[in-house]
Amino acid sequence: MNIKYSLKNHLNLTTHTALGMSLTVWIKILAKNKFAIDLSALPKVLFMTGNIITNSPFQLYEALKYNKRINRIKIERPVFIIGHPRSGTTYLQYVLSKDPNFCFCTTNEALIPNAFLSIGGFTRRILKMAMPPTRPQDNVKSGADKPKEEEFAIGSMCNVSMVHGYYFPKHIFEIFNETVVFEKSDASTLSTWKKHLDFFAKKITYKYNGKRILLKSPANTGRVKEILELYPDACFIHIHRHPYEVYQSTEKLYEKILPLLGFQKVENEFMKEFIITSYEKLYKKYLVDKLLIPTNQLVEMSYVDFVSSPLKQLEKAYSQLNLGDFEKAKSYLKEEIKEVENYQKNSYLGIDELTKQKINNKWSFFFDTYGYQKNS
Repeated sequence: MNIKYSLKNHLNLTTHTALGMSLTVWIKILAKNKFAIDLSALPKVLFMTGNIITNSPFQLYEALKYNKRINRIKIERPVFIIGHPRSGTTYLQYVLSKDPNFCFCTTNEALIPNAFLSIGGFTRRILKMAMPPTRPQDNVKSGADKPKEEEFAIGSMCNVSMVHGYYFPKHIFEIFNETVVFEKSDASTLSTWKKHLDFFAKKITYKYNGKRILLKSPANTGRVKEILELYPDACFIHIHRHPYEVYQSTEKLYEKILPLLGFQKVENEFMKEFIITSYEKLYKKYLVDKLLIPTNQLVEMSYVDFVSSPLKQLEKAYSQLNLGDFEKAKSYLKEEIKEVENYQKNSYLGIDELTKQKINNKWSFFFDTYGYQKNS
């Protein structure tokens, strides 16, 4: 891992994922993290504070105008794509989002969750001009209308979200424990997360006239039990990938996004340890929680199988989860599959032996469960 910080990272202003945060949440997370902001990030924080204050009247207007209507919406059989970051969740979401029977959270909606019904058209135009054609961590297409993790939206709506760990990475261990696996979390923390996830799902469903909602957040891999408490009829598609590839790709992810999103600097070894520890906790909880999922509400697939035969894997998912008429959806799904046929994946150097031994030891249960081979 090689996290590099430079001045240009703090000039990433118009597309920062916290720009649409509510003022109350902004103050809460700054206070919770004791205003521990690196001096070099201060201009970015001041710009964001000004932007959040400017957005506040629009957020208030939207709440007054729409909240009663939104709260009347009922979420039925939501679909959650889960899996550790860098396991193929984004590709799976991009393909499934092509089915017109689904609604999903776009990048624009994720970035301004408190105001997209009122000023979403304006911010969408800004994002179309400001966003690069691909994501910073890989060659995957980006854009205002592309699917985005709802986790970023939740992070701007309340103070219980994994994305706050990207903003304040010095506290990423505690934030992960509190917001993903709910370790030592009190009842109010869990209640806050459920309330805002449900409200945001209703808001997206309201905007798209009651379509079945498709959600994707790797953090939800550790929240299956809590999701089922909220939506007993929820369906899950879990995609998994060889642990070595996931580790290397996750290193690359943090190398790219922490300098762009973070208000603090962290050391490489600190983040390497976080990847090892969080993966272990995430999947140990998931493997217990998944026993609660009825068989007709869960499909699991490997990244390799999905990439090599996406339509075969999707047909299985449509059938088992009752996602709709696969034959009608197939032509739409093929559009996205065709678009990524020539996608160039990142290349990675080998894992050092000490890290590989840690992975082999701490993630051994995952290798065994899903039949992946270890290298000694």
